[in-house]
Amino acid sequence: MPAKDGTLVLGVRNGDRSAFAELYDRRARLIRAVCYDEVRDVQTAADMTQEVFLRAYKNLARLHDADRFAAWLVGIARQVCREWRRKRRRERRGLKAFTEQQRAGGAWSDPPESRLVELRDQIASLLKHEQRSMPSLTERERLALHSYYLQERSVDDARAVLGLSRSGFYRVLSSACQRLRGASNKREVHP
Repeated sequence: MPAKDGTLVLGVRNGDRSAFAELYDRRARLIRAVCYDEVRDVQTAADMTQEVFLRAYKNLARLHDADRFAAWLVGIARQVCREWRRKRRRERRGLKAFTEQQRAGGAWSDPPESRLVELRDQIASLLKHEQRSMPSLTERERLALHSYYLQERSVDDARAVLGLSRSGFYRVLSSACQRLRGASNKREVHP
């Protein structure tokens, strides 16, 4: 007969890591389902499940009734989902504000193909010389520029390469473009 959750929780509290592995095996499907119901993405739900179990492990001493482990774990999952929703709302607001700002400034508002070619040429030229002129351009910024402008990837593909959210990718790309503009202006002023 399998041990109850409460017995396993007590085992974990006494240092038995295999007991926590058993708890994970029993409850991971439930937690993934709770997370998936919120995010509708298998990989994100799996990542959130890992976060839930990590928090549970770290805070196991706070669980007052060891027999209520499953309910407590679902509560943690719901909290992780709420945090995920808040983060998504912030990212959307940031992305919307960034997009509006870029459109107001004339940048990235679906430029014509000739403008994209010009941008690609400028960026390729600047990146060629960036080792000497711009040591402050980060690796992430270089990758963002290469993937979006030079490799002509979509925003979603480019951000996936970097492992960033959409708004995070736009922040990195914006920062890189600002640095390139600054370096370009310096090169024009100081040949």
